[in-house]
Amino acid sequence: MRDITPSWFRDLTLSRKFFVSFGVLLGLLSLTLAASLFYLSKVNSYVDRHQRITVPAVVTAATMQRTILEATLILHQFLEHPAIQKAEEAGQHLDELMAAATRDFELYRSRHATRTHLILYEMLVEHGEVALADQEDAALTDIGGLLPSLPSLWHPLLTPSKTRTSAERERLTTEIDERMGRLTQSLQGLVDAHTKIDIEMKKEGDRLVGRARQLTMGLVLLLGLVIAGTYRLVTKQIARPLTDLAYTADRVARQDLSAAFEPWTPQDEVGALSRSLHTMLGTLRERTGALERKTKELEGFSYSVAHDLKSPLREIEGFSSLLEQQYGSLLDPTARHYVTTIRTSALRLSALIDDLLRYARLEQQALPKTPVNLKALTDGVLADRAREADAIGAHIRVEVPPATVPGDPTSLRQTLLNLVDNALKFTRHATPPEITIGGSRTPTEYTGRDA
Repeated sequence: MRDITPSWFRDLTLSRKFFVSFGVLLGLLSLTLAASLFYLSKVNSYVDRHQRITVPAVVTAATMQRTILEATLILHQFLEHPAIQKAEEAGQHLDELMAAATRDFELYRSRHATRTHLILYEMLVEHGEVALADQEDAALTDIGGLLPSLPSLWHPLLTPSKTRTSAERERLTTEIDERMGRLTQSLQGLVDAHTKIDIEMKKEGDRLVGRARQLTMGLVLLLGLVIAGTYRLVTKQIARPLTDLAYTADRVARQDLSAAFEPWTPQDEVGALSRSLHTMLGTLRERTGALERKTKELEGFSYSVAHDLKSPLREIEGFSSLLEQQYGSLLDPTARHYVTTIRTSALRLSALIDDLLRYARLEQQALPKTPVNLKALTDGVLADRAREADAIGAHIRVEVPPATVPGDPTSLRQTLLNLVDNALKFTRHATPPEITIGGSRTPTEYTGRDA
């Protein structure tokens, strides 16, 4: 698969790679949070406008409707049951109602009208519902023209006049009813307009929530892709190369110098480690090759030396054997013991030379294992060191149970010789010198001791 990782990223150090990766992740998380907060603030802004504009606007328009209706009822009640003593009270009540309606109208026009709120008006433009703002403007224009004209119509009806005919009173009453109806209809238009504006605001809120949800889902998806990409980069740029290097180092530790790995070209810590391991492996191969050559030279030298050493030993052993065979009857027991010791020592020295040659080849071959009788091996070692033990008057007690164990006879013999030599060395000043060689056996192991 073709590597699509940017070259600038491959050459960064591990700390910078992690810094860039986590920086991108934190940036996307911050962007997601900022986008969510932005749309949430806009939704809250529309909720706030709903509470501050739309609801109060509908309430104000409904209040004006109730005020106009109450004024109409008071006027008709007075006209149907005229009483001179109630005219002044009715007029005062009507003036108070008109003053309240005028205050509500001015409040509505200054604080609740759509065109006084730029964001609200832009929302209607975006939704293609500018007609609602026009409907509100038309209703406000009608209300603004009708409210001031009503007092001039009902004051003549409330003022007693003998010259005013019933036809004129009927005309004024009809005109007042007609204007009151128009005013009520305009107020209802305000309520309807703001009810529809409220619906558009809810649509806008839903649209903003939908946008926020889409943007958040998109950013979360992008964040997931970035996380997956980061995981892939970390796996490819860090984990996999380190795993290959660890596997190669493990093989080298197991003396498998044929181990190889793909060189890592990026100039980061992994690349430096790869180059160092490659250099070390090359150096090990060179030194191992040189050591093998030296070992072969030393082995050849050892064989040569062993051959040179064993030649006089063979002569010593051969002449001592002839001396024992031809002149043994003429020698006294002490002399015969000397000749036997010379011959036995020569044979043992020859065997030791062969053992040394075998030890020199231990790196090239497995240690041989043969059944070894420990009791017989111990008796043989003590026979070899009998003269040294007699010289210091040592009493050696053997408590080795009969046992046969797998092992290298030469190594085991040398071990016993070292133990006996040490025991003789460190007990020579004891009175009397006593040495005990013992052991114990279990179903799974054999343990030896000397004291």
